[in-house]
Amino acid sequence: MKLKLLYGLAAVSLIAACQSNSFQINGIARAFQEGDTICLAYDEEAESAFAQTTVIDGKFQFTGETDAFRLCRAYVKQHPDCSATFFSEPGHITIELSPRPAISRVSGTKCNNEWQHLSDSIQLLAKDIAYILRHPATDTLAQQRNAHTIDSLHRRMSDCILHTALRNSDNPLGRYIEENYKKPEFK
Repeated sequence: MKLKLLYGLAAVSLIAACQSNSFQINGIARAFQEGDTICLAYDEEAESAFAQTTVIDGKFQFTGETDAFRLCRAYVKQHPDCSATFFSEPGHITIELSPRPAISRVSGTKCNNEWQHLSDSIQLLAKDIAYILRHPATDTLAQQRNAHTIDSLHRRMSDCILHTALRNSDNPLGRYIEENYKKPEFK
């Protein structure tokens, strides 16, 4: 009888451990000073940090519980433009904060890996648009070509977002994109 109870308790413990809402963020902040403050905030409340820690030996760490899949932002308090956007979700998340022009990165969980992949794709296409805008055309034909290229790049950005939503339709990232992204009306 005691053996059955022991197996039962072990099974319940295992199920509870697998359904944990705990997260751990291991951060890298090599370019920042010892003792700099790293903040976490919900993206829609970016100025209201819900957690803070400090940089020690180029690293930082957060642990906690999350009961909702929410877009968050990790940023350096002394340099708020140095940030990484990520999703709070159970698991181990790695965030690498880098000052501009370098790009901060996030990884570790399925949704955050997909989010980083989407961000990388959008940034690559945005670089092409920025290049065209920094080098304006000098004649009408070239202006039309540039406008067509920018429109094409914008469509590719939209397709990247929609494909990410489709690939992730079975998880919170897909639902987040479906709820928050409105495809532009292209002419």
